[in-house]
Amino acid sequence: MRLLAGILIWMCGASLALGQEAVLELLQGRLKVQQGGQVRFLVKKDPATPVRVNLAKGIRVQTGANSQAVVNLRGGEEVVQLRSNSLFSLDGVEQQETKIRMPVGKAQFKIDPNRAVKRRFQVRTTTAIVGVKGTEFVMGAGDGQTSMLTLSGTVEMASVEAPKVQVEVNAGEASKLEVGSAPTEPVAVPPEMQSTIAESDSSDSFEEVSFPPAQSIEEAAAQAEEEEAATEEGSTEEGSTEEESSTEQESATEEPAPEEAPVETPQTEELDLNLDEIIEQVQDAVDSANETERLIQLQIQRADKL
Repeated sequence: MRLLAGILIWMCGASLALGQEAVLELLQGRLKVQQGGQVRFLVKKDPATPVRVNLAKGIRVQTGANSQAVVNLRGGEEVVQLRSNSLFSLDGVEQQETKIRMPVGKAQFKIDPNRAVKRRFQVRTTTAIVGVKGTEFVMGAGDGQTSMLTLSGTVEMASVEAPKVQVEVNAGEASKLEVGSAPTEPVAVPPEMQSTIAESDSSDSFEEVSFPPAQSIEEAAAQAEEEEAATEEGSTEEGSTEEESSTEQESATEEPAPEEAPVETPQTEELDLNLDEIIEQVQDAVDSANETERLIQLQIQRADKL
């Protein structure tokens, strides 16, 4: 029982923490909040009376016509300003990442680049996956397409059909992604048009941007795979070249072995030997020694007689 009670307390605490990190406030008009089979409607009647909802994973929010709402995440480090006729849901507020879905509608996103923890912030529509680390951008989704304008920082937009097919959209640039196509190459947007798009209540404001033709998703995916393969091959060749260069340098630094001096064969001098003469001299020496020994014996004998 204690274990079960502890689990229930932990689950309630986790839900409370998530609710405290994700708070929606209705600024104008009305919205629908749906969680499971339960649906409730909120209306902003008194400007002085705040209308707030703690969001949790799986809760879907839909703004009505002429309506605006703001979602504050992590104490305001991540802010989503929802416009009219927008469908919004929170997929998760994790320690290192925030995940949001907006299949239809328009919103302006502000992610503090100076926040304490550099988390990933991801928005998913029916056609695009948008990832940022610290920036401000406006996005409109619906009718099988997603349009995006970056106001500050850099945003990556990739295709849901092929996530490796992506573009980087820098500040003052816009891109569009349609079903079956890759994201268009980013185009520069004049400051006046940026203000119009950001302040407009509808995604139709993106129609003022002249986007270039987009590559088909099949061609873009094949090209991305070729570029990835070429990059991997280049890395492999670079590593092999470095290894060969290192081997050559080691060989160059090795001192050559000293040459062995040729072995000289000693020359033998011929000796002029007369063996007969040598034998005769040896015999004379032996005879002389015998004679000396005989004389000594005679002397000894004489000495004994005396």
